[in-house]
Amino acid sequence: DPNGAVITTGDGKAYFTIPPELNGYNLVDADASVTTVSSSGTPTVQIANVTQAADMLTTKITIDANENTSYTAAVPPVIDGSNDDVATGDIIRIDVDVAGTGTKGLMVILSFQLP
Repeated sequence: DPNGAVITTGDGKAYFTIPPELNGYNLVDADASVTTVSSSGTPTVQIANVTQAADMLTTKITIDANENTSYTAAVPPVIDGSNDDVATGDIIRIDVDVAGTGTKGLMVILSFQLP
């Protein structure tokens, strides 16, 4: 909810299931945005493949304080090449490791392509 409560830390803030159209694809980009920026602290997000019991990022998504997106983050996310593949029915989980201060409306942007 972009206008609701501030985001909080924890695993499983959101989930989605990989559809058949993405079977065999690889995660190639991961970013995030917020509707209300963090006044201090760096919101930090991990992507986990629950089905494969693996985190998909070796360097997590960060959104710098006072910024709306991770596109210009001081430290860009890095995809784990050993855990970037997805299959039909895989359950993907969004984990918030750092919430920042006053941050609201977290949205995660994932891009997939065939290897």
